[in-house]
Amino acid sequence: MKIQSMREFLTLSELKNFNSASEKLFLSQPTLSRHIKELEEELGVTLFNRSTRRVELTDAGQYFLPFAKLIVNAEDEYTVGLAAMRRPNAGE
Repeated sequence: MKIQSMREFLTLSELKNFNSASEKLFLSQPTLSRHIKELEEELGVTLFNRSTRRVELTDAGQYFLPFAKLIVNAEDEYTVGLAAMRRPNAGE
């Protein structure tokens, strides 16, 4: 599972609109749709109920949401920590 897919899931769950989410993520709407569909296939569940204007999280999407947040936040934290370690005089 790709971290980027989880970031896209989180953005879509926040904005509840594929066009708005794709603009924020600098992706085309078809690309975002494909990534979400691939994530759903990988997880074996439908994460969003889709309508013509809005998307809403399914029960499975609601369940997955806090785990996606934890994983993305953990990646952000270790990325910042490792970047600090690469700087000269790190840890002094």
